[in-house]
Amino acid sequence: MRFCAFLICLFVSYSAQASVSWHSITPEIQFLQQQNKLRFYDSNQVLIEGKECALMFDASGNFAEVEKLAVQLKKRLKTPLCYLVASHYHDDHLLGLAVLQAEFPEAKLIVHQQVATEFVAMQQALTDKLDGYEKSIELSYQRLANQPEDQQAIWRDKLELAKKRLFRWRELSLKPPAISIPEPTQLDLGNYPIVITPYQAHTKGDLTLSADQGRVLLGGDIVDSLPYPGHGTFTRWIATLQGIQKNTTLTTILPGHGKPMTPAELALPLRFLKTIQEMTNSSPDKPVNELIPLFPAEVKQQYQLDEVGERAFSMFLEAGLKQSKLSK
Repeated sequence: MRFCAFLICLFVSYSAQASVSWHSITPEIQFLQQQNKLRFYDSNQVLIEGKECALMFDASGNFAEVEKLAVQLKKRLKTPLCYLVASHYHDDHLLGLAVLQAEFPEAKLIVHQQVATEFVAMQQALTDKLDGYEKSIELSYQRLANQPEDQQAIWRDKLELAKKRLFRWRELSLKPPAISIPEPTQLDLGNYPIVITPYQAHTKGDLTLSADQGRVLLGGDIVDSLPYPGHGTFTRWIATLQGIQKNTTLTTILPGHGKPMTPAELALPLRFLKTIQEMTNSSPDKPVNELIPLFPAEVKQQYQLDEVGERAFSMFLEAGLKQSKLSK
């Protein structure tokens, strides 16, 4: 087993490699796209700045990257960061917002009403994540002696950096939301209205954000081209995507993972989800391991998957089949 355990890679080397690319969608909207190798495993973020307030939609699960983002925001923003929006509760969207809460203490956290109800569990998830980092550091120190002598000093320095970061991050807390969203809600960032809408689709507590007079939709993981359906509500999710697809005002969709999309491109995730649902409906007694090879090749081929995509597709398909069966 490699010395660089997965969590330590996240903790040390990943922060040196991982960086989002900034894309200006409109003068007010900046899309922070996760690098391609991490597109299924860490989230995009979106910054919106009106004349009086700024808003950040989601945050990376890599705290070191969020710290870098906070530095950039302090240099870049012309207005206060008033709002932090979590599209849903998954770690790679919500937990990094604790870093931004510490750096921008006046910013109000906005979540779905369901997420607000279960927020104690989200706070525990932050503690669990940091506990996992600590255990990984301890394990890596134990393995240090097995490394080539010329590598030990390098890894010792990296582990010391990881310890310093962990010590700093132990001071973080995920502060309770100031605003929970039970129904479509309009906010004004200063001559720049936005609408936040709750759904139960990718999870039981999703938020989307409509901006630029309805032409741009921040869709979170609901609109991912290759969606993770392991916590999804299939019937509602499919109906949500169909409704978004029919929106004639909408031109640009910013997903939680991957590149910007058009409404027409929602046909692919729709087909993925519908196919999973159809397979479990037509073969309710067939186990998941027997259903996986039956997934239509022509659907998978449309994704034109690279190595990272192949791994994600296999994992997402299995999780979706299991979830679809459970939701019967």
